[in-house]
Amino acid sequence: MLLKDKRCIVSGVGPGLGKEIALAFAREGADVALGARTESYLEEVKNEVEALGRRAVFARTDITDQAQCDGLAKACVDRFGGIDVLVHNAFAPDVFQLFEDVDLAAWRQIMDVNLFGSLQLTKSVIPTMKAQGGGSIVFVNSMIIRKVLPLQGGYTTSKGALMTAAQVLAKELGPYKIRVNSIVPGWMWGPSVEGYFKMMERQTGKSVQESYDEIASQITLGEIPPDDDCANAAVFFASDMSSVITGQALDVNGGEVFH
Repeated sequence: MLLKDKRCIVSGVGPGLGKEIALAFAREGADVALGARTESYLEEVKNEVEALGRRAVFARTDITDQAQCDGLAKACVDRFGGIDVLVHNAFAPDVFQLFEDVDLAAWRQIMDVNLFGSLQLTKSVIPTMKAQGGGSIVFVNSMIIRKVLPLQGGYTTSKGALMTAAQVLAKELGPYKIRVNSIVPGWMWGPSVEGYFKMMERQTGKSVQESYDEIASQITLGEIPPDDDCANAAVFFASDMSSVITGQALDVNGGEVFH
């Protein structure tokens, strides 16, 4: 019970890592406030958290809207009495175009979610964490900043900026005992990647197993890390096991990239 009675917010709750983080927190004894744009996902995960014996609340949240960010923070405080942990999992994907072809308005939209949206939600929780005497903020970053690829420039740039922002926040909020860290997942086996492999199977004829094996062969541990295992990295940073760790990034990629 690493998170016994901690009051946690998880943004970007969907069928993948956001859901697995919320459930991992509940298994470790936390109560969870859930944020996402899709109410059906929120209802589903709320029910699963409660089935594990913990309390849950949700608020439909577009993190580009400061009022909705404030609403998610308020829901957590109203239901649980405070905020001990915030995990940023909400993100916008790339438009998959080369830089010379892309309309930079698309990059601005990606940046508005991945950087400024995350910072807006952070602003929503800081007053409560300061009043309590501390807290933990965890940003979900991406291996794309370690292993840069073409066609994902907007996403990569936004996540690189988010990593720097996390370090700035760690420095500024440290005196208030608010820790700020990042987890940096790579490929994660779960609904999103499985769906992508199935799409590739329809388009190219390459089977899901062939796609899996191709990716797994590039990973030192020989498998695509399951998303529920990747969620454990967020549990670590949320817990008192990391009470003297801030401004750090933990790579969670099975050894595909050493940093």
